[in-house]
This record gives sequence, C-alpha cells and structure tokens, in this order.
Amino acid sequence: MVRKLSLIVGPAALALAIALWTALAIFSLWTQRQQLNRTATALAKIDAIANLRKDMAIRKWADTLGGVYVDESKIPNPESLDEQERVAVTRSTGENQTLVSIAPIHILLAIQEISQKTYGTKERLTSLQLRNRANAPDEWETNALKALQGGAEMATESMPKKAGGHGLLRVMIPMKMDEECLECHRDTLVPVGGLRGGASISIDLNTYRSAQEPTWRTIQYWHFGIWLLGLTTIYAFWFVARRRTVEQARLEADRRENETAFAAMAEGAVITDAEGRILWVNDAFCAIYGYSRAEVIGQNPRILKSGRHDAAFYSEFWRQLIETGHWRGEVWNRRKTGEIFPEELSIQALRGPDGRIVRFISIFSDITERKRSEDELRKQRQQLVESETRLRELAEFLQTVREEERARIARELHDEMGQALTALRIDLGWLRGKCQPLGTPTVERVGAALGVVEHSIVSLRRISEDLRPAMLDSLGLAAAVEHHATKFSERTGIACRLSMNREEFELDDRLATTVFRIVQETLTNVARHAGASEVTVRIDEVDGGIRLTIEDNGRGISDAKDKKTFGLLGMRERIAMLGGRLEIHSRPGKGTRIAGWLPHQKATAP
Repeated sequence: MVRKLSLIVGPAALALAIALWTALAIFSLWTQRQQLNRTATALAKIDAIANLRKDMAIRKWADTLGGVYVDESKIPNPESLDEQERVAVTRSTGENQTLVSIAPIHILLAIQEISQKTYGTKERLTSLQLRNRANAPDEWETNALKALQGGAEMATESMPKKAGGHGLLRVMIPMKMDEECLECHRDTLVPVGGLRGGASISIDLNTYRSAQEPTWRTIQYWHFGIWLLGLTTIYAFWFVARRRTVEQARLEADRRENETAFAAMAEGAVITDAEGRILWVNDAFCAIYGYSRAEVIGQNPRILKSGRHDAAFYSEFWRQLIETGHWRGEVWNRRKTGEIFPEELSIQALRGPDGRIVRFISIFSDITERKRSEDELRKQRQQLVESETRLRELAEFLQTVREEERARIARELHDEMGQALTALRIDLGWLRGKCQPLGTPTVERVGAALGVVEHSIVSLRRISEDLRPAMLDSLGLAAAVEHHATKFSERTGIACRLSMNREEFELDDRLATTVFRIVQETLTNVARHAGASEVTVRIDEVDGGIRLTIEDNGRGISDAKDKKTFGLLGMRERIAMLGGRLEIHSRPGKGTRIAGWLPHQKATAP
C-alpha cells in the first residue's frame, strides 16, 4: 500500500498531473475558441441571410409596383437606364424634373452596390443561364446553384482564413421565377416557381470574430485563474498526500521495526483487540506456551488460564486495567502441554482518538526459574535465620555457662584459696612472733613471706571481683557499678562520673549482669585505648527498659560502625541476645559515645 502511494506522490506523478491539467486547460480553451468561432460564424450567417432576405423582400415589393420612378439626376450612371421609360414632371415649387423608371432588378443591384461600399459586404446575383457575363458564377457559386437546384434551401461556406483576417462567410439563397420575371426571362425557359438563379453574399468574419475578443479575453483570464487554482490544488493535494505517505511510511517502518523487535524479544508478546481476540503473537510466545500462531490467532487469552486465580482476582485485574490503562503483576497460566507455570505479565491498553480502548499489548516472561531460585533463596534465608537463632541461643547458653563458671571459680577462689591464704597469714604472724630469739634475718624472712601472702590475698580478692563481683549478687547493680567505677578511678587515675536515676534497680539477673559487663568492658577499653582523662557513665531505668550511656573525651575511634574488636562484638552480642540495641558514635579527637537500650525481660515459666 505504501509503495503504491509512493508512486502516486512521486515528483513524476506531480509533473504528470500538472501536464494533464495544463493539457485539459488548453483543450478547454481551444474548445471555447472554436465555440466562439462557431458563434461568430452563426451570427454572420444570420446577418447574411437577413440581408439577402431583406433585399429579396425589397425586390418583391418593387415587383408588386412594376417599378419605381426616381429623379434621373440622382442616378450615378443614367446611361445604364437608356432603355427605361422617362417622364417630365413639374414639382409644386415649379421646378422641372425628369423621372426615370427603375425596375426591381435595378433596385436590388443598387442596394447591393451601396451595401458593399458602406458595410463591406459583397452581394451578387448569378445564374447558371447567363445573360450578363459579368455575373458569371465562380466555382463555389456554381456548386451552390447546383445544390439549390437539387432542393436545398440555402448554401453556405466558410472560406479559409486569409492573412490579417478571419476568413469569409459565403451564403446563397435561391431566386425563384415569378410572374413578373417572365417578361424579361422568358427565354430561359424556367417555369414560374423554378430556380432561375441565386443571390449570394460574402461577409468578412473579422468583424464578428473581433466582437468576440472581450469574451475571449475573459475566457482566457478565467481559464488562467482556473488553471492556477488547479495547479495550487494539485500541488496542495500532492503535498498533503506526500506528507501522509511519508508519515504512513514512517509508521509502517516503525510498525515493522516494532514487530521485528517484538518478534526478537526473549519475552513473550501478545496483541489483542478491544474484545480480547488475539491478533498477533511473537516467536517467544509460541516457544513458552507451545502453541503455533495459527492455533492462537483469533482465540481469546482465557484458553491460557490455569485455574489458580479466582473470579475476584480477574475482576480486580480488569478494573485496574480499564481505569488506569495498565496492569503489572504475576499470573499463573497453563502451557499447551497442561503444565502450569508462573509468568510476570505487563499489559498496556492503547486508546484511539475518541478515548476508547482499541488494543491491548501484553509482555510477559516465564519466571519459573526465578520462582525456583526465590524459593531456594527463601529456604536458605530461613535456614540462615534458624542457624543464627541457634547460634545466638548457643552464645547465650555459653555466656550463661561462662557467667556461672566465673561465679563458681570466684566463689572457690574466695572461699578455699582465701581461707587457705588467711590461715597461712595467721600462721606466719604467729611464727614471726616466735622467731625473735632466732635473730633479725629470720624475722625478716618470715615478714617477707607474710607480705607475699597478704599481697596474694588482695590479688585473689581482685581477681574474684573481676570474675564475678559478689557485690552484684548481694547488693545489686547500682552498688556493684558504683564500686567498680570507684576502683576504676583509683586504679587508672581517670575521673569517672556516675549518674543513675535509681538508688537500686530491680532487674532480672541476666539483665543486671549484661549492664554491669557492658560498663566493665567499656571502662576497660577506655583505660587501654582511649587516652581519656574523663569518662561519664549514666544508667536510667525508663518505661520498658534500661538506657545506658557511656561517653569519654579520648582520642575516639576512626570508624566506629565498622570496628570489629572482640570487646565491641561481645557487647553487641550481649545486648542482641536480650533484644536490645547498641549504638556507637565517635570521631577522631572528639571522644566516643556508647548508647545502649535493653528492654525488661519477660518472666519465664519455671
């Protein structure tokens, strides 16, 4: 179709249309010229016949009178009337005149002579039976007389155009033999009513055709205007048709390009009409569903339904598609083999100029492998979550065991080793009192041993407190933290400011232990790495849990979020096991701020 239109709107087609229109205008102009010529000829013919019949009427009138007497002095050539009768008359004025008798033929000849001189028309009387050789017929007159003799009412002929003129029109009408004519023409043996000759007239058509020149110029102007209008119309039609053809060619190219692109896509593509009948599918559709094009063209896509979706699903599907013009989601459909598979479907509605939907374009992809991968990934994630849960439970169990073991070791050290060292100190004190007689060296050696024992008792007490402060179990979290902060300042020389909104916290043992260990681990890190001169510890019990904040003015941590030290990891894990959260904010040279939140623990059934 586009190829046919391209032939119509090509430059050659435009030139041909202009040539045809020009030829038609010229032909119409030539036809009008010929019509004007025929009109001029017809008018000349009417005038010629009128003149001839007028002359013949005058002759008949003169025949009825038998002639006319005229003043002889008015006749230019009176010698031609020598045989005519003359009379002498006296006018009322007393003037004498001579009147000569004029026959009808003389009157006719005189009229013809004056017409030729005055109006340029040439009239002749001629006959096949000559009485005057000057009136001998020429070739045309001879043929015209024969035609009239054969019964013709009239003979006419347009003579060829002469240089500088428009040709001549010759007309001849018959002259019948009348009673009045027998006196002079009896010797011709022509009976009354018979043809005795003809009266002809030659008229120059230039006068009549020149009279048509204004009309001819008007016709030329009109034809020129119509020709220009036609050219404009042809060009406008050609231009519009060419633009439309170019646009159609572009649309056709786009359509083919889109069709090629659709056909080459790995995704399936379906085009349906507004009623849902399938108009076109690509190769991927056939490969995915197993149908050939011939099997699905003209069918409704409901042949692909799997039955997994209920009526409510499709009702919402169509509502959204009609209202918004598009729909995207996952659908389960059925292959030709009966296999049900998932696909990701996107449908776009195309609307016409009136806003009504004319087409639906559907693009889909088989997501069976993706679904399988997602299921596998979901299972792996579930397994990972379960593994993390088990690991956290294991870590929590190990932490609990660790705390219990540390408490046991601390008790054994405090009870057994402490008692043994205390007994040893008592014995060494007694022994030192008994060694006085043995001399000073012996006393000094026993005193040194007693000093070692006392130092060991202090170290044992400190180690026992680090493993599990007995104060945490006996006096509670507030006293244990306060005691630890005091010992920290004494041991490190770093000022430790402690702030708590409770004198005593009624907390679960796990929660109290976790808070104390975070404070303990943080202060240990400050002493080892921060280079701080001051540290602030704040513990607040609020609705739902414990808010813990520890802040120092040390050198800070380069990247607190990515810091992976075992101390920080331990704190995070301790808080995570209790369902809390830990935030670390630090900038180099600006110190470090550790903020933790631990929720109250729900009581568990024994």
